[in-house]
Amino acid sequence: MTDQMKFIVKEINQTLGRNYDLIKFDALDEKQLLQLLVDLLVFFKAGEKLDICEDETENVSIRLLEMLGNVKLRPPSGVDPATFRTQLLAGDARTVHHVLYWLLSNPEQVKNTAYLARYLKIPEIPPDVARNNTIQDLLDVYNNLIDEFKDVHKRTRLLQKEKATEIINDIKEMAVERDIVIKKLENVQVHLADVKNKDDLLHESKLLRVQQERAKELKAQYETQQTQLKTASDQLKRYLNVMHGQSAVPKTATDVIKHLQEEIQLNNYLVKEKLPQECNNLQKELNIMQTVAMEQHPTRNDLNGIQEKIANVNAEIEQLVQQKLATSGSQEDKLAPFRQQASVIKRNKEASAAHVHELTATLKEHEATLADVQSQVKQLLGDMVLRGEELKKYVNSLRTKSTVYKRQRANLSTFKVEAGILTRTLQIICTADPTVEMALLNYKKMKIDDEEDIEKDAKSELTKKSLHDLSQLVAQTAQKLSEVRQELQPLADKIKPIKHDFQTVQQQYEQKKRVYEATSINISSQMEPLKNQVKALTDELQSKEDEWKNLRQKIMKAESLQEVVMFEMKNSMQSPRQPSKMESMKRKITDLEDIVRNLEDEQRAISSRQGAVEEQTRLWQNTLDLLRCKLKTRSEPAPRQGRMHITQHSQMLTLS
Repeated sequence: MTDQMKFIVKEINQTLGRNYDLIKFDALDEKQLLQLLVDLLVFFKAGEKLDICEDETENVSIRLLEMLGNVKLRPPSGVDPATFRTQLLAGDARTVHHVLYWLLSNPEQVKNTAYLARYLKIPEIPPDVARNNTIQDLLDVYNNLIDEFKDVHKRTRLLQKEKATEIINDIKEMAVERDIVIKKLENVQVHLADVKNKDDLLHESKLLRVQQERAKELKAQYETQQTQLKTASDQLKRYLNVMHGQSAVPKTATDVIKHLQEEIQLNNYLVKEKLPQECNNLQKELNIMQTVAMEQHPTRNDLNGIQEKIANVNAEIEQLVQQKLATSGSQEDKLAPFRQQASVIKRNKEASAAHVHELTATLKEHEATLADVQSQVKQLLGDMVLRGEELKKYVNSLRTKSTVYKRQRANLSTFKVEAGILTRTLQIICTADPTVEMALLNYKKMKIDDEEDIEKDAKSELTKKSLHDLSQLVAQTAQKLSEVRQELQPLADKIKPIKHDFQTVQQQYEQKKRVYEATSINISSQMEPLKNQVKALTDELQSKEDEWKNLRQKIMKAESLQEVVMFEMKNSMQSPRQPSKMESMKRKITDLEDIVRNLEDEQRAISSRQGAVEEQTRLWQNTLDLLRCKLKTRSEPAPRQGRMHITQHSQMLTLS
């Protein structure tokens, strides 16, 4: 522990420029230790400056934990994280010393972690705000920037880790390549010295290269237009299939009218009852808030007076309700169930309207989400969206490409490892013997010269050939091409009817596929309301069964109570009547009260005699111990003779 303290004091003095020794550092209190920890974290750029004494405790705790989270501090093994945080915020010396030792032992790691945490931290946004499309787009852009920052930082670290020897080798290789390019340019200039119209040929070759690039661009544009045309035709086919599927089994006019009537009723209820009621409630709340805002701040006396008024009003309301119940007639009792049913229907209507409003809002949110997803898909994939078999083929091609990519990446990694080993071996050999490097450079130059000589020989051989030989070669090639075409002609004739049959079968397949899709859509659309209806009926049946069980239990309880009441009524009408249920229960209660009273008296008597009993018990115990001692002495052999004198109250043993 002393070594750890010495290390902390030494590093803090060097890092923060303090003048501590072991005695001064050990004399620091809790707030001074926490302030020292905060200053060290600020030095590592894990957060902003913070004053422990002046700032609020809650703010200090939050910001200190945030700084430690930025440097990814972990509690020691075997310690509960909650206990560790509590001790740290309380300024426990051992905990703070552990954190300081960890920070000062890994300064580079802490600096790097704090630097990354500053740019990789994702802000906390409430869920209701995060649902906004603008905020979501900003979050996506922020996440993309974070990924880009990670890649750039990784590449920067890799570049920093490169050694100077690798850079020197790259410079040497570039110098060799520069010499090779200069030599090639000199050779080309030598060959072009005797060529006439050199500038015209260069201009024509430049135009040819431009036209070739233009042809490539046009070809790529043509291919993209073909793919767009294909995707547009596929979309048209899908839309036609959907239209055929919807028109195969059209809805009846009665269903459409019924649906429209339901929508009209719902909209009328919302416009005439729901929305005006909500507007009135909002207006009342606004008026109340305005009056409250215009009034002065209430004191405790005002609040007490308002509470007294509320209590008085509640008491008056209770009195009025009791008077109304007392004066209400039979007519009102008959109308009570209908009023209850009306209130239940009203509540159901309000609940249904609220549910419809929630569903509408949810539908709008889903539509907005769908639009965002569609826009993202268009940005990623363009107008082409693969479905069905095309999507399966595309996924299979991606899988095959991924397997090939993984295999090639593994091969590349092995080649990189081998190349690194070979370059390191070559470097060691060159350092041991400098002549090896010069020999390698001479070998590369000789190899380049041999390749140039071979190219010159090939060009000279081509120039030696005469035009007659070239014309014969062209005639032979044309003859072979005509023979191949004659051989392929019968095969092409055989393929034509097969291709025609394939087209007819393909058309039949497309028609059957459209019919199948239309039928499946129709069946699914018809099954969905039936499933919902079955589910609703099942839930209703379950609720009715639960209600029937509850009513059955209530009826059984009421019947048992009715039997008791009938028995009591008959018993009261008889002249030699039996004791009633209430009387028997009262008698039992009095008997139990007498028993409890007697037990309490006995308890008090026992508690009063407890001291005397304990004293008597102690005396008897002492008597028993004395008798045991006497028996023990009698059983043992007497070493000396004596006489025992026994009187009425005592015993005495006289030894002689």
